[in-house]
Amino acid sequence: MKIAHVTQHFLPIVGGQEVYIDNLNSVFQQAGWDTKVFQPSRGIRRSDVVNVPRIPKIGGVIPGSEPYIFNFFLRFGHLRQLDKSDVIISHYAFHAMPLRGLAKKTIILSHGVEWHLENMTWDDREHERRARACINDFVHVVNDTHYLRHLGIEAPPAQGFFTEIAPGKWFIPNCVDTSRFARTAGLPELKERPTILVPRQVCEDRGIHLAIEAFRKILDARPDYTLHILGRIRPGEYIERCRGLVKKLSLSDRVIFQDHVSNGTMSDYYSSSHLTLIPTIRREGTSLSALESMSCGTATVSTNVAGLRDLPCVQCDPDADSVAKSVIETLYDREKIGDAQSMTVRQSFSFVNWADAWCRVIRQVAGSQSEANWPAG
Repeated sequence: MKIAHVTQHFLPIVGGQEVYIDNLNSVFQQAGWDTKVFQPSRGIRRSDVVNVPRIPKIGGVIPGSEPYIFNFFLRFGHLRQLDKSDVIISHYAFHAMPLRGLAKKTIILSHGVEWHLENMTWDDREHERRARACINDFVHVVNDTHYLRHLGIEAPPAQGFFTEIAPGKWFIPNCVDTSRFARTAGLPELKERPTILVPRQVCEDRGIHLAIEAFRKILDARPDYTLHILGRIRPGEYIERCRGLVKKLSLSDRVIFQDHVSNGTMSDYYSSSHLTLIPTIRREGTSLSALESMSCGTATVSTNVAGLRDLPCVQCDPDADSVAKSVIETLYDREKIGDAQSMTVRQSFSFVNWADAWCRVIRQVAGSQSEANWPAG
């Protein structure tokens, strides 16, 4: 069987999606299936990567234009090649629009709502419009139930894991390699002071400012703690805003910003921390960071935003008072909570469940194609 991914972000490393595709391809390859990734050309030369033309630096001239250009070149240069695949996985509905003629063999994979739900720009509205236009015509695999509820499909949070919860709509949450994300001895330099870890890319959606505001309140009850923000730091207004907030709240000696580290060392960071905080304020699926932390047995608190509602985190409203209260209460019973969360993740969010569900979806879509091509009678 031949499987193709259509994605704007795979190689070089840009975030979480490339890890997801690598993990998915390893499952497919173990099943004996061939995979290819169709992505904008970035000078990558690999047999499993198809480079779709792009216009270099166009995003700097016309912000937000690159996804539209990617779709243009998909439509007018790669449909015939994509049609040779048995199954196509379009990462996000936005990139499924050029594939309408191949809808019966295409799965839309949602990593969470990718548009802002408040103060929507024209681009946000266009992404949402295209998602609504695709909801009835394509098989969907979603990693959180919020996406389906937003598009009008009944899908209660934290129910129906790894099943077809509506016709052609599968709920397959993110999962982790529980043998890889397990408690370690930790890093001595991080264990010197009690630490609250925020393993998040430094951007507004991920709520770094909220974590800082809540931490100021946490220190009133637990003055011995340090807040360790670990994630990709992009120069710009938001990181300066966060640093300004740290200074304003007199937290300069208690808040650490560290740029991202390799995924292979994250178990040490989780294991060195007393608690992990996921302070998302918008646009989140079933957070891999939350699942990795819980798998390592580190008590994890999250906001109750979007796909986080599907996870066994200690959940709270996305405001500083609620976050601080939940963190303080969890710290007093962190070992018991961490052990219970770890057990749940290891039972319900394991790669075994994830791989099995994905293989069932692929066989279903490929099988429907075979049946469609059988002669009548």
